[in-house]
Amino acid sequence: METSLLSRQYLETASTADLLALADDYGLDIPNNLNRRFIIGELLEVAEELEENLDDEPIQEAETPEYTELPRTYNETQICAILRTPIWLFVYWDISESEQAMLTSDIDFNGFFLHAAFFNTKDDEKPSDSFDIKIGVDDREQYVLIPSNKKFCEISLNCDRGPLNLKFMASTRRIAIPQETPEMQNMQPGKQFNTNEQIKLSGIEYLFRDQYMNKKEIFS
Repeated sequence: METSLLSRQYLETASTADLLALADDYGLDIPNNLNRRFIIGELLEVAEELEENLDDEPIQEAETPEYTELPRTYNETQICAILRTPIWLFVYWDISESEQAMLTSDIDFNGFFLHAAFFNTKDDEKPSDSFDIKIGVDDREQYVLIPSNKKFCEISLNCDRGPLNLKFMASTRRIAIPQETPEMQNMQPGKQFNTNEQIKLSGIEYLFRDQYMNKKEIFS
């Protein structure tokens, strides 16, 4: 029940029937023939008691939210990769404690490495190109530079126990690499090429020329 209904201004304008209903709501035993002024007085006393109780209640301070850091490891062997840009792949992985202990204690253990494999289509079984990246025992992330003209990529986590005893541990999904338009791929310094109106409006021709004049080494 709202305490605003117990204000003197409201009570004096309320009907006797409303006053009796309010008294009943607040548990007051009021005879039907009691003068309405006495009913109002009883209800105002109830309002004072309610206000005193509210004042006595301690003000609860807002709880400070607790911030917890994410664990560095979830104790699972897995690997994931996210395209940061069309040429940079961010790779992160985890190795379970038991598996890492078992592998590193092996007398033939030579370290861990990432194997980057590239494919021409989503369903190709054999890669068109690949290379390895050696990683430290405690490493958990790595940026991978994607060579030009690659269409799909998979990164796997492996253990080196000698050339004839490599252990596959986990692999990412096959990731589609964004492709440049044919017009962009064919752009070369001093070469005539046709571009559509959208590319011309972007100013790419001037940007390309400026890049060639100032950074010729990237075209070699």
